[in-house]
Amino acid sequence: MVNRDKTIDILRGLAIFTMVAANMAGPVLSEPHPFLFRFYGSFAAPLFILISGMMVALTTQTKGHNFNYFLVRGMLVIAVGALIDVLIWKIYPFTTVDVLYLTGISLPLAYLFQRLNTSSQWLIVISIFFFTPFLQNIFGYADYPTEFFFPLGGLTIIIGNQTNILNHWLVDGWFPIFPWLGFSLLGVILANLRLKYKTFGGSVFFITGIFLLVFGSVIWYFYPGKFLTRAGYSEVFYPPTHGYIISAVGLIVLLFFIVDYKHSVIAYHPLQALGESSLFMYILHLPLIEYVIVPNWSKVNFQTFLLLYIALSLLLILIAYGLRFFKVKWRDHPFIIRFLLGG
Repeated sequence: MVNRDKTIDILRGLAIFTMVAANMAGPVLSEPHPFLFRFYGSFAAPLFILISGMMVALTTQTKGHNFNYFLVRGMLVIAVGALIDVLIWKIYPFTTVDVLYLTGISLPLAYLFQRLNTSSQWLIVISIFFFTPFLQNIFGYADYPTEFFFPLGGLTIIIGNQTNILNHWLVDGWFPIFPWLGFSLLGVILANLRLKYKTFGGSVFFITGIFLLVFGSVIWYFYPGKFLTRAGYSEVFYPPTHGYIISAVGLIVLLFFIVDYKHSVIAYHPLQALGESSLFMYILHLPLIEYVIVPNWSKVNFQTFLLLYIALSLLLILIAYGLRFFKVKWRDHPFIIRFLLGG
């Protein structure tokens, strides 16, 4: 616990905190969702994925983890994603590419990505981001990914522009390779900068973050994309556009600057606790939403939704503090526990 990067834990906790709102809004909040709220939950995923890539590079260089380590972790993350599909969503796994699938395949790829020189790394990341909208136009972007009920096999939702599962992995699943793998690989590049500069609290990171955020917002304003809502899930990256991608990168750099500049702010403490057990928090909030909240509160107004969101967040924070205490008391826990609860 003493060697943890507080800023990374805080931002990972922020990703979980805002992701809870986005994931709860789909089945719980009455549509149409307030437009500003749609933005609120739309930057959790790139932050979460980018930090996963950062951690590959950081732990490789500080703890000496090898390719097999990240291959095993990646396979475990994918297995968790598959279990969530089957046990919670009641759909066949490996079809719609939830965030854990993308994270799982990105871990060993991020490790291999470290072997490239910096110029090649930047070229790959920029290419993934740049070609994303063009690939969407070439292969199509479905209004909703193809899901099959488990075990019956019928489609969960039938739409007119249905695409195949390979297409979901490539461009139009929940979190396809284009552009989301680019965020993980960008995390490797930022990790190298973090090891070099130790902090992102300098003015160069502030200026870079502001520039990218403003530049991306301008592009996004003129080329906004479809802003699809997928079965109530209303993040503004369906589909992800150039403007969204650039804005997300700028906001992430700016968030690193803000937290690095002064990470002792008391309001960060609950986020830090969430971030220390981010995978477990991600797993836990899904059944709580699906089996506790949805049966009792479905399609409620925004005020009721806000109260439910606060209550669920407080519960997760309390559990996170309990897990922190548990990990301090039981330091020599097995690999699978470290995997689920964080080191």
